Amino acid sequence: MNETIKQELHQLVDQCNNEQILEDVRELLQSNKDWWDELSAADQQLVKESEAEYNKGNFISHEELMQRFEQWKKK
Repeated sequence: MNETIKQELHQLVDQCNNEQILEDVRELLQSNKDWWDELSAADQQLVKESEAEYNKGNFISHEELMQRFEQWKKK
């Protein structure tokens, strides 16, 4: 078990003042569900397709996307 991760999580929880985030984290940690199983078959397929595109190098960075968005807004 990676103790550094646990320590970092403890710090983040201690610093967080957003009750909704804390409730969401608690629910996530208490849940035994796998988020993948909760996705529809169509959503699972989209994730798989997206991952395949990423692995082929078909993606742009967040910074590039924001630059394109700024250019689009100027039109």
